[in-house]
Amino acid sequence: MSLTDHPFFTELLSGLVLNPQQLKHTYFAPRSHNNQGHALGNGLGVKFPRLEIVLRGSYTAEKPAGTSISLAHGDALFIPAYANSQPTWDKDVLLLSVLFAPSYIGFHFFDKRAATAGFHRLRTLEITQQNAEEIEHILQALNALAARTADSDIGRYLVLSLLHVCRNQLALPLANKMQRGAFLYKSICTYVQDNFSSGLTRESTAAMFNISANHLSRIFQQEGSMSFIDYLHWVRLGKAKMILQKYHLNVNEVAHRCGYSDASYFCRLFKRQFEVTPSEYRERFLSS
Repeated sequence: MSLTDHPFFTELLSGLVLNPQQLKHTYFAPRSHNNQGHALGNGLGVKFPRLEIVLRGSYTAEKPAGTSISLAHGDALFIPAYANSQPTWDKDVLLLSVLFAPSYIGFHFFDKRAATAGFHRLRTLEITQQNAEEIEHILQALNALAARTADSDIGRYLVLSLLHVCRNQLALPLANKMQRGAFLYKSICTYVQDNFSSGLTRESTAAMFNISANHLSRIFQQEGSMSFIDYLHWVRLGKAKMILQKYHLNVNEVAHRCGYSDASYFCRLFKRQFEVTPSEYRERFLSS
């Protein structure tokens, strides 16, 4: 986190929230139907939703099939996850772009001069999400609007609400903000606990949080007491014990419910962890 960019974005969002009349129209980029986080045709599909606001000047966002949206000063563009949108950068523009990932919010400020290559000024900031549920509700409402309309007064108020939540998070004392590594570790642990029965891997979990598999491993080395794979087994085997205690399911069913497609592998892990087989554990529990 940059200490110089933090007050810059705090002041920028405060100006928008305290002067809502500056926000004019809200437009919506079309969402792609294949839900893949990569370029689609001439557009750019990003796996997380974004909000872009023109602070000065204008720019054009290209859409599929050769269509486009022209945005002027005060206009906002909501881009759902995987939506197809690509700015042309052919005019002078000051643009605020906010990306909403599961564990963090990314702020980007672009100062583009049409007569020069690259950006005249570029500032970025990432903060951990402190009110993820509140933000998610607003994003869901914006996604619903994006599915049926191109411009909406309701969208304008939702955008203002989203900016207000972001501004409040930026206004939190830096000392009270959880470091991103610790926050990511907590978020990943929660995700594993909620999805232990699915085919989780280190790679798929890292992709969910938009980080590399090696970065995920480093987070568990720095913040936890075991590796990611060991933590995944720890959660699954703990759930297996609970299932064995409460339900009369055979070992194959228990293994499947805990995310293991191979019952023999599940039994080996269980015995290594608890020094008894799943069947022996159930017998001892029922006889105690």
